[in-house]
Parts: sequence; C-alpha cells; structure tokens
Amino acid sequence: MPKLRTFLALDSADRLATFEAMAALLYAKALVAGVASGRWHERFVSVGAPRTGTPQGAELEVTRRTRFAIARALRNVPGSPNCLPQALAARSMLQRRGIEADLFIGTRLDGAQENRFHAWLKVGDEWVTGLCDETEYALFTGHGAEVA
Repeated sequence: MPKLRTFLALDSADRLATFEAMAALLYAKALVAGVASGRWHERFVSVGAPRTGTPQGAELEVTRRTRFAIARALRNVPGSPNCLPQALAARSMLQRRGIEADLFIGTRLDGAQENRFHAWLKVGDEWVTGLCDETEYALFTGHGAEVA
C-alpha cells in the first residue's frame, strides 16, 4: 500500500502525468524493439543544433514534471525500459505540450570492445532523462560519430 498512498498524495497533474508516462514508456519500448539499433539515429533523432540555456517558468515546471513522471512510471511498468524508450517517451510528452527537447544517442568512449549505447534527453541545459557525463560519449550524427 505504500506505493498507492504515495501516488494518491500527488496532485492531479502529477497523477495524470504518471499515467501518461507509463503509456508512453510501453509504446516507446515497443517502437524501439521494432527498429534495428543501427537505424536508431535516423529513425528517432532529429538533426539540428541543440538548444542551450535553462528553460524558464512554465516550461521549466513542465520539463521537471515530465522527468519525475518518467521516473515514477519506470517503477511501475513491466520490463524496465532502458534509456532510449525513456527518452522517446519523455520527448513525446514534452512535444504534446509544445516544448522542444534534444535527443542524443551515443556510445561510450572508454575503448571497450563492446559498444555501450546510451540515449539522453535535454531541454536546453535541463536534463530530462539519461543523466550522464556527456564527455564520455561519442554522439551519433548524420555523418558518423562526434564527441559530445
């Protein structure tokens, strides 16, 4: 019952955002499963210069509400969706509210033989999903990889 009590203690906007995040995560997980990893960039990432600066006012509030809704939803959906479905779900929630976010997909630069992909989402300088040290990743761009 602690989860239910915690959920009921949220305001109505947070409860709705959590339900939306749960649905968006499940949809994004199914979407990612249907696309080969080599095609993730061309399928999911829009090319353009990332936004800079911190969102202000209502945009900042919605960005943070979305981040927390995704985090709550992750604890309540089956299969523990990884970073790319999280970023896609959050991006769709933000787009519905008119907020542009930048989706990044990269691979770790530690020289390991196995590629370790990671995806993260930001609105300007505000993290939404996938918090990481960006300098440790090479970003996939339309022209190969570039250091973040």
